[in-house]
Amino acid sequence: MSIEQWLDQYGYWAVFCGVFLEGPITLALAGFLAHQGYLNIFAVCATAFVATFMVVEIGYFIGLVAGQYLQARWPFWRRNNARFSALIERHKPLFIMGFRYFSGSHTVIPMAIGMGRIRPAYFSAMNAISAALWTLIYFLVGYFFGHAFELLIEDVKRHEKTIALVLVAVIIIIHLARRWIFRRGAARQP
Repeated sequence: MSIEQWLDQYGYWAVFCGVFLEGPITLALAGFLAHQGYLNIFAVCATAFVATFMVVEIGYFIGLVAGQYLQARWPFWRRNNARFSALIERHKPLFIMGFRYFSGSHTVIPMAIGMGRIRPAYFSAMNAISAALWTLIYFLVGYFFGHAFELLIEDVKRHEKTIALVLVAVIIIIHLARRWIFRRGAARQP
């Protein structure tokens, strides 16, 4: 199966799943592939928007519903909840709109926001706006990277499969490294 056939068959599922694991790199790669004509621009943006919106919503509702359990089960949540809730309350719109731009924050911070009892309708509206902006920014980074790459290398078709595979490997390595660091940090907590 060629890369073109694989992207036709699984490309949008890969974008969706990749945004769950490592959003910015996945979306930039998808923007690059859209620039090269392998993926549809609008389908990539819609898929990434839905994925990033959903992962943050799921985290928020876990915090909202299971916040008391998380605080009772893990001391980390209990120790930091009051300080974090005060920070969120002081800068609510800015915080909700901006947290997803910090690497690795799209899973834990929404849970903490849910524990802070911010109203679901307000959070979902702010999440939708933030997801749309985030999707547009990272898609354009990848798209214009593809354009700049074309200007630098005359025959990009010869190298794009290698670049795509390297970027996928980088996504997997970053995801595994984050998991290892998070587990190591959690093991150090008393």
